[in-house]
Amino acid sequence: MSETWAGLVSPLTLSILATACVTAVVAGPFGTYDTMMWPTRLAYWGLVIGLGILIGGFVRAIKKTVCHSSHPAIFDIGASVMTSAALAPVIWFLRGAFDPVLSHTDLNIVSIGFNTLLIVAGIFVLRRQIGAEQPTSYWRRTRLSDVPVTRLHRRMSDWPDSEIMRLSANDHFVDVATPHGVETLRLRLSDAIAEMEPVEGVCTHRSHWVALRAIDRIERDAGKIYVILRNGDRVPVSRKYRVRLEDVGLLERQDGAGQGG
Repeated sequence: MSETWAGLVSPLTLSILATACVTAVVAGPFGTYDTMMWPTRLAYWGLVIGLGILIGGFVRAIKKTVCHSSHPAIFDIGASVMTSAALAPVIWFLRGAFDPVLSHTDLNIVSIGFNTLLIVAGIFVLRRQIGAEQPTSYWRRTRLSDVPVTRLHRRMSDWPDSEIMRLSANDHFVDVATPHGVETLRLRLSDAIAEMEPVEGVCTHRSHWVALRAIDRIERDAGKIYVILRNGDRVPVSRKYRVRLEDVGLLERQDGAGQGG
């Protein structure tokens, strides 16, 4: 929920809210241009769009927590239906309250719900296609034949045969990174690492484990060391764990570069 709230009050979200409100006030969709003066349209659409973003954000957070391993298409369909079911009655109430011409008896909540579902579903699809939601595709990818299948693969729903490149602790969950995206599993990092056998890997930080075959190079930046994976992920190396990289020959021993904990 903290991640969701941070996203809701981010400059990007607030910019989208402002842009959408201005567009709705000027265009006056769904007949609001004909029945409402612009100050009323501003108040109405500000509430509708703002509450829509708020409801959609918290529905996504709930779905991520309860159904985090769902297939992307199932996740987006469920989130769209839940958001529309919660938002449609709100729109029905606000339209009847703000519109000086139409009353609640003139409004068809089924029609409102259908239109809301189309718009909300389009937004969820767009978010996934532009990379705001992981994974970014609705299609499963096939794995390379030389990628070992581990016990952890059996827990995965999005890419159960894809190469696992990185594991990262995320509160009581683990983010499992593949070349196609990230799936979050309810699992401790230590248990996830144990289930990666026979894949060889190394902890670079108390919150990160990487597969050795996934490492592309080592980078240094402002006295800190990072492991760069083949998928472009940049994983920090802490002072405590750098000896693990020295043991496998990825770093020279007795290197004096400073590291953060």
